[in-house]
Amino acid sequence: MPNSPSGQVALAELARRLDGAGVRWLLAGSAGRALIGYEVVPRDLDVEVDGPEMPAAAAALGLVARPERGGGVSSLRATGTIAGVAVDLSADIAVEGPGGRLEPDFALQVEHAHPAEVGGRPALVAPVEETLARAMVRDDLALVARITDAAGDRPALRPAYLARRLSAAASAAR
Repeated sequence: MPNSPSGQVALAELARRLDGAGVRWLLAGSAGRALIGYEVVPRDLDVEVDGPEMPAAAAALGLVARPERGGGVSSLRATGTIAGVAVDLSADIAVEGPGGRLEPDFALQVEHAHPAEVGGRPALVAPVEETLARAMVRDDLALVARITDAAGDRPALRPAYLARRLSAAASAAR
């Protein structure tokens, strides 16, 4: 989607609004992976923000955030559309499953984010390893396989990040 004309317009508008509101944000999910070189066709724009910034982010995008829980995932979430493209805005994502409990760590994600460009402005893409850690904790092996098997000119996975997050999940489960 970041490579389609409508996706580019929506992503540039999303970036303009969030940056204008002073909100730190990460492009996540398949759209983020596509932006850093994975061969994937996104259906929406997944965006993550820090919990305290969720009200400002939701307001900037004209969305309403609500607590959501299900399938081993809890978060603050707001959904809607920008320029005809579905947007999924999330904060404070916690994941629980057979692999333990993974608490949110937005600061760590920002620290390890991939730099990118959106509409001529700098942007950050969430670490792919965060998605992998969440999937592993939930025992979602299909998602792990889709990500690790995906082709493309993409950054190498960082085992240290993944080990750190999985260790945190296992410790929380004790």
